[in-house]
Amino acid sequence: MAIKSNIREYENFDYEFCEGLVNDAWKFDENFKPQGLSDIAKRIYTKGSVIGSNFRKVVEVNGKVVGFMFGLNEVSAKPKRGTLFELSILWQLLRIRKMAFTDKKKLINAINSHEINRSKVVGRGKSEIVLFVVDPSYQKVGNGKRLLSKFISQCKSSGVKSIIVETNKLGASSFYEGVGFKHIGNFDSPLHEYATKGGQACMYEYSCE
Repeated sequence: MAIKSNIREYENFDYEFCEGLVNDAWKFDENFKPQGLSDIAKRIYTKGSVIGSNFRKVVEVNGKVVGFMFGLNEVSAKPKRGTLFELSILWQLLRIRKMAFTDKKKLINAINSHEINRSKVVGRGKSEIVLFVVDPSYQKVGNGKRLLSKFISQCKSSGVKSIIVETNKLGASSFYEGVGFKHIGNFDSPLHEYATKGGQACMYEYSCE
């Protein structure tokens, strides 16, 4: 059967598939216990990224969603603030049973420390690849590069000067280096430690000029 690959706009009905890809990539169900915490972590990463993006594309192969990219173009219309989403996440976290309050506080502190340490390298608000996942079975055949190319092209046509991305030295850093991103700094992230033990959080930048 011929393989038909297509890139299209993200739709709300794609959410379940995107969250599934996120879980497969970072093993949330294995690394976050109890299950209630895993569910919240997946929602923070996935739904939070949808809310914080104004570029949303998925790639389909034979009608199946096998990857997506959520990005922020600083020149385009800004996405709506997710204050209600943040409050709902905090409420859900506090209501988790079978999880000590000290562990809940540890996660909240990890999120805060992540943001503080990251801001010392580069702040929020710049054009950024917010969340980018491709099913490993469909990698190395151009799907990821095609998604990335769409975002870069949109940013360039908008007059964006550079694009940043947060990744992990044990994760996709080699991919970004291979497509022209330059390493601009590392930072300590207790949040990364939850999903990538021993991994170093880092920032990369791509020049659009």
